[in-house]
Amino acid sequence: MSNSLPRLLVRLVAKPFYREHTGLLFGLFVFLFSSFFYTNVLNQTHLTPAQILATALRLARASVSHPLGTAALLGVFLFYSLKTWQYAARRLREPEVHFLRYSTTALPAARQLRAWAVVQVVTSLPIIVLGTYAGLVGVRYGYWLVPLLIPGILAGLIGGGAGYCVRLLNRPIDEPSAAARTGWLRRWPKPLFSLFLYELLIRRRVALGVTKLLSLLSLTLILRVFPDGHTNLRLVGLLGLWAALVHAVLLYQSHEFEDTYLRFARNFPYHSGQVLGQQAALYGLLLAPELIWLAVAVPPGPALVGGLLLLSTTLLFRALLYRVGLRMKTYLRLLFGLFLLLLLADMFNLTLLLVVGGGLSAWGLLHRRSFAD
Repeated sequence: MSNSLPRLLVRLVAKPFYREHTGLLFGLFVFLFSSFFYTNVLNQTHLTPAQILATALRLARASVSHPLGTAALLGVFLFYSLKTWQYAARRLREPEVHFLRYSTTALPAARQLRAWAVVQVVTSLPIIVLGTYAGLVGVRYGYWLVPLLIPGILAGLIGGGAGYCVRLLNRPIDEPSAAARTGWLRRWPKPLFSLFLYELLIRRRVALGVTKLLSLLSLTLILRVFPDGHTNLRLVGLLGLWAALVHAVLLYQSHEFEDTYLRFARNFPYHSGQVLGQQAALYGLLLAPELIWLAVAVPPGPALVGGLLLLSTTLLFRALLYRVGLRMKTYLRLLFGLFLLLLLADMFNLTLLLVVGGGLSAWGLLHRRSFAD
């Protein structure tokens, strides 16, 4: 009987998690794990077997030997753990598992915590495997500090997730809502364009935090890989395009929020230029951390170009949703294809043209949408 609760929770939470996130996990394995575990060396004729192995494991070694690599590894751990916690919270709100609130909460808190810890271990298997491999590589090459810390970090994330789930189940149903706990926002001005920002601050803080962490961390990594390219417009263009792509999920949520809660705004006498200006103000505030980062990390001239490219590309990615609608898979495929096309143009020194072209294309899509409505 002591194992019945963990089995039940694994069946209700862990298995659906893997079914729902099969695409995400497959993408992580193809684009990250395959390179992390073993990076093939193209030309091996001039290297000894030991050098070939060391080169193939360079990403794993960097994750335990270099502070930036360690930060990236811990960022992956945190991002994945937050994803599992977010899914568990959403799953526990579904009607079919409401019986857990009236059954498991009668058990001692320690037993609930152990059961949810099992669930967290099962859902965290990818990062457990990743951390174990990084630790073994670190021990093999004599980097002891991070491998010794990895088990404690993973245990802390698993324990934190288990405690979070126990707290959710044992929380009173009539506990104040998220909006009630953010009364400090009531006196802030709320123009129409800013409503989605309040939605992010009140109900989508996890998505916002994870996106910002991933964005700023990836921008730092790119700049560290090319330390001498701070004044190169092509590199600054790459930073702007990548930052816009990272915000794809928030852009989709913005369109979903507008289509669900702000449909009445379509009757307002706004022309396409005003709508574009409102969106520029919204995404200018949303992208403020990235714009400040560019202003600090890059000289003023290239920073201005990168910031304008980031904003115009974000507006273009957002305007695409008026054509695609709420079809996430179609939107992501179109977005990645467009990103590769823009990146290719940036590599041919067309960065300034992309700044103007992105803004004009966004305005064109908005104008066409306004005409169609």
